[in-house]
Amino acid sequence: MELKIEVRQVSESITLVVLRGEIGTETVNQFKDRIDQIVNDGQTKLIMDFQEVNYLNSMGLGVVAATLKKVKKSKGDLKLINLSDAVQELFELTRLTKVFEIFDSQDAAVKSFSS
Repeated sequence: MELKIEVRQVSESITLVVLRGEIGTETVNQFKDRIDQIVNDGQTKLIMDFQEVNYLNSMGLGVVAATLKKVKKSKGDLKLINLSDAVQELFELTRLTKVFEIFDSQDAAVKSFSS
């Protein structure tokens, strides 16, 4: 099981986190540590791209939910884009589609920060 995390600045205040692989028991700590590092560095407007995530377990989902809570405390936000079918299904089953703003494109997510 492998997870690759790529971090890119989309604008001065918005950070894109591109996830590739699986977020499960073996990789959830790597995922949590990297996301915590990004937020602790002051990046509180995040977009997470799940297009190439083929597996997300409940612990990984917990990290995503905790990240939303953490960035909102800092007047930031977390948007999700390109959910793969497996990830989309998990968000629907847990009703987190009502908690998160989910977009089909990076542009739509970026625009949503300014509205």
